[in-house]
Amino acid sequence: MKMATPMYSSWCEISCTQIEANLKIALGLLPDKTKFCAVVKADAYGHGIANVMPIIQRNNVRYVGITSNAEAQTVRDTGYKGDLLRLRATTRDEAEAALPLQVQEQVGSLEGALELASVRRTNSAPANYHLSLNAGGMSRDGLELSSPKGKEVCKRIVDLLGPHIIGVSTHFPSNLPEDLETSIARFHKDVDWVVANTSLQRENLLVHAGSTLTLVSPCNPHSDMMRCGAVLYGIVKSELGFKTTMTLKARVISLGEFPAGSTIGYDRATVLNEDKRLATVSLGYANGYLRRFAGLSSVLIQGRKQPVLGKISMNTIVVDVTDLTGVALGEEVVLFGRQQSAEITTQMAEASSGTIMADLYTDWGQRNPRVVKHTQDVPKKETLLI
Repeated sequence: MKMATPMYSSWCEISCTQIEANLKIALGLLPDKTKFCAVVKADAYGHGIANVMPIIQRNNVRYVGITSNAEAQTVRDTGYKGDLLRLRATTRDEAEAALPLQVQEQVGSLEGALELASVRRTNSAPANYHLSLNAGGMSRDGLELSSPKGKEVCKRIVDLLGPHIIGVSTHFPSNLPEDLETSIARFHKDVDWVVANTSLQRENLLVHAGSTLTLVSPCNPHSDMMRCGAVLYGIVKSELGFKTTMTLKARVISLGEFPAGSTIGYDRATVLNEDKRLATVSLGYANGYLRRFAGLSSVLIQGRKQPVLGKISMNTIVVDVTDLTGVALGEEVVLFGRQQSAEITTQMAEASSGTIMADLYTDWGQRNPRVVKHTQDVPKKETLLI
């Protein structure tokens, strides 16, 4: 017996077809002889690692970036046999637990190197490391070589882990062309110093730097690999063909007629200056629809933009549908994405929320059921992932 399609109150539709199209465009933008590391941290920016990994494997991407051991396990559970790189520093216990998953770790401090050296001595599984350099950049978890102390620490790290250091990396803090050119030059200067003053040999190292914004910039980082995530999910450079990959949806759950003078939501935040027909929609800040959206956002109903009124509640919002006819209970509402010929765009969502699309994607995708689409228009199957 065929099961009925689940009737979610709010959900995210994930377009696997568009993720793959975005990946192919990104691969075409890579400089010659540059590898691609697909970043799937934050559960693939809220899209679900299990949904994205088949696409990555189908396109022969041999490096994947994660942050947590749980993400690493999910990647390996999909059958991925390629290289797995943690995109942050780690602790001894976390690194030790990740050894069976063959996670390559980044190290940018003497303390971290001592921890990792201990892991390597007490476990039989192999471990490989990437030396993380700050290069005047993020001041986050990279080693800064601009001081004599930093250079001495670098030598000690190589003494501890040298045979197992297979890469050198950095993260650029700004992708404005002038800043980026300066960062690229500084990074390569630091790499040259490391090669000249330690036992590491350039031909044995994977030198990697550059993110999505570097990839779509006019600058070539001259690295062996670039680590990109956002580009897969279509939140940059639509003029290059990238398209968004997530649609946030909910349903109309109540309809009512309210006279002029009625107040809407907590604290009487909105007062009607004329009679209105209002719809209550089954989504709120518990689903990642930020309270900041109040008074700043619209949704799509029947392919038309309709304003959100009053404050955002935990599980509902109120929408003005006075100028629509035939709105019905259960009708689909689009809060981000396209409906018919209308669209709530990335620019609109970022302007209303005061944050970036990666933040919103991650929140929405992990707070709502995900319906996986394998074609552009019609869901092939629906999968609930939490």
